Amino acid sequence: MKTLFFTALLFISTFANAQEISEDLENALQNDNVTELKKHITSKNINNCFKLEESEYTLLTLSIKLNAKSCFAELIAQNANVEKTCNNKTPFMYAAKYNRLTMAKALVKAGVQIRVRNSDKQSALDFAKKYERKEFIAYIKSFNQ
Repeated sequence: MKTLFFTALLFISTFANAQEISEDLENALQNDNVTELKKHITSKNINNCFKLEESEYTLLTLSIKLNAKSCFAELIAQNANVEKTCNNKTPFMYAAKYNRLTMAKALVKAGVQIRVRNSDKQSALDFAKKYERKEFIAYIKSFNQ
């Protein structure tokens, strides 16, 4: 019973921390519109987890998912947290999942830790393997040499 209670509490607290993404922010990212993005990001929301559909994303991870290259670059320039985890994935893990090698290299340049594992013990390399991202796998493996 105690385990069930704590599991329910964890589930509720996870979703209580995330907020709905505004239509303006979502549109800015979908259209890779930096000017519009700048109007809506603040130091208070740049690293928040936002609910979208059935998942949670930071603005940085959404820019990766949507391949919004200009917005991604702006978020990096504004010091978005490159290690922030939402939905049990870091931005580097999303880059692996969506095969965004150029973005992954920018994340490494920004100081991301490439060998970080999530609570399920998965790393970006595990995501690259799962989604058969050969170039990404080779890139991550190049750090072992």
